[in-house]
Amino acid sequence: MPSFTVKLPTPLDKKLRATARRRGESLSMIARRALEREIVTDGPDFAVLAAKHRGMFRGPSDLSTREGYGR
Repeated sequence: MPSFTVKLPTPLDKKLRATARRRGESLSMIARRALEREIVTDGPDFAVLAAKHRGMFRGPSDLSTREGYGR
């Protein structure tokens, strides 16, 4: 299996190591899954696509604040 080196900031390294200990998994396994998620989800982000439409609609931002909701 090919390998490569990644330099991590200290706080991220600590989080990675703590997660590996807690889950009983290797650092490599956690890193591979994280990389796979990043590559698989390498499409446009919905929040970025919808940003130009922000503020376009009227009404409460939380529909549960509407009078009579849930009756």
